[in-house]
Amino acid sequence: MKSRKHNVVPDKIDIRDRMYQPSVSTAPGKSFIQQTKLPVLNQKETSACTGFALATVVNFLVRKIDPSNHTFTASPFMLYSMARRYDEFPGYKKDEGSSLRGAIKGWHKHGACESRFWKTLEMPKPDITATDGDWWLNSVNHPLGAYYRVEPKSIEDMHCAINDLGVLYASAVCHAGWDHLKKSTHHHYLEIPNTKAKESDGGHAFVIIGYNQTGFIIQNSWGKTWGTDGLAVLTYEDWQQNAMDCWVAQIGVTTDLHLTIANSATLRLDSKNKVAIATDPILKKRELDPFIIDMENNGMLSNSGEYRTTEMDIESLVTQHAGIARERWGLQNKPMDVAIYAHGGLVGEKSAADSYAVWCKKLYDAQIFPIMLMWETDIFNTVKNMIEDTLLGKEPRMTGGLIDRIINWKDERLERLAAPLGIKIWKEMKENAKAISYQKNSGGQLLYKYATSPASELKKHVNIHLIGHSAGSIVHSHLAEKMISLGWNFKTVQFMAPAVTNELFDATILKAINNKKIGNYYQFHLSDEVEQKDNCSIYSKSLLYLVSNSFEPGRKTPVLGMEKFFKDEPRYKQASIKSFNSPGAATKSTSHGGFDNDATTIETIIKNIKRS
Repeated sequence: MKSRKHNVVPDKIDIRDRMYQPSVSTAPGKSFIQQTKLPVLNQKETSACTGFALATVVNFLVRKIDPSNHTFTASPFMLYSMARRYDEFPGYKKDEGSSLRGAIKGWHKHGACESRFWKTLEMPKPDITATDGDWWLNSVNHPLGAYYRVEPKSIEDMHCAINDLGVLYASAVCHAGWDHLKKSTHHHYLEIPNTKAKESDGGHAFVIIGYNQTGFIIQNSWGKTWGTDGLAVLTYEDWQQNAMDCWVAQIGVTTDLHLTIANSATLRLDSKNKVAIATDPILKKRELDPFIIDMENNGMLSNSGEYRTTEMDIESLVTQHAGIARERWGLQNKPMDVAIYAHGGLVGEKSAADSYAVWCKKLYDAQIFPIMLMWETDIFNTVKNMIEDTLLGKEPRMTGGLIDRIINWKDERLERLAAPLGIKIWKEMKENAKAISYQKNSGGQLLYKYATSPASELKKHVNIHLIGHSAGSIVHSHLAEKMISLGWNFKTVQFMAPAVTNELFDATILKAINNKKIGNYYQFHLSDEVEQKDNCSIYSKSLLYLVSNSFEPGRKTPVLGMEKFFKDEPRYKQASIKSFNSPGAATKSTSHGGFDNDATTIETIIKNIKRS
């Protein structure tokens, strides 16, 4: 039929896949059919077959555990949305298909919610205060357990896997024969005639629920009018010619912690009223996710990867999550402290999330509402590789091993060699930092939009604080400037090892301090002696030295986080500006990258907020 879309893409090769290994004790019979009665789904004109097929797998596994549960149906749209999030073509918002691995990964990361919570292609609005929860909370109840890739060309392995686990999640090229089924004299199912596939024929996902001597018995997602009540036989020859991928999975154990998280509308509190965050990486991510605004290039909300943020998520953050916090802390009409945190440019998504787990807990425990800006930079590996390539690509005039060459290779020479590419990388990073606040519909602008909306808990009775580490200071310099122009004031701004130039800081933060739009500014930086003992890969000083001497246009550009460009400047000597040298009583970090996970620094920052 012309209305059906066949947009499944094959899984890319991934050596990390665990392959299914049949047990030699499993002796498959000549035929097998899954006896569990499963609802036949209908994807209609959508491209969501990966979600519909996987939903059928989940439906089977739930019934396998509890045969009396005849009513459960997993949401195919939730599973499809998560597949799109993790498939091989991330970032596309259109309904254009996905891969099996993307769907499996989505289930692994997010669980599977019931269909009553997610009924269409459109993601439902978060409603954590609903009596029976929402899709985000409900999906914790149905985690993925063990899963394996099955060799699609091995009929024998597939027979064993079906006997072993019951159903297979599969995909194949969908040719014209799928629309012209025929009767068979060998079995009572309609059969897909083996028709030569065209170049234009796309892929399709389905579930294999059994087999006979002719082929695999599949359950499709085209409704009961297709095939024999939604079932048909795909011949072995057809499968061998057109197979794409095959997976087998088990549903995971729903532990007490899963159940607790599923019933927790926001951050969980322990018996001492302190935040409890799961140590399991999947569950930890789930608990942090609502407090993270994840952005991609140009400051736009990210719709792919480990973290993803929609406008509805931001709205839920400043209304529902903030509302629960205000109620927990008994604030009513009293001011609530809100801290907006921006990480540095040395970290990727995972490292930023690990850091945020610490900050989120510490801030919330101190009754400071946390909002985490995650902007995808991770320039450290880029810079590190660039520096090493610069060194190894130029042969110094000396003998000896690599260690001798590194020791004798002058930082000054490296700064000159790294400058052309370094300036380009740093410039792009700074543009992204600015775009968070100035790009239309960027994460920063959407935060302001929903934070000042009528339903927001942050519209009034609030003290807003900015915390930034390294390049996060560039993000917040622009954020402060833009949000002040829209009407916000900031109680405190606190930068750790700020990579912002003195020039930009003066034009934004210092200007706002002088205009009484920012109450107090606190800075944490390494002493110059320690800064020069730090390193950035094989560059024998800190990142800020490299930025100042190489990545910013011109030689030795003043960078705010370097003590020598801060301590003797008369314009910074005022009552509302205070700095802390590290290591010292207020901060113990001994490296540029160490501030954001230094317990003493975090404690000092929180004290500064609470006494402001």
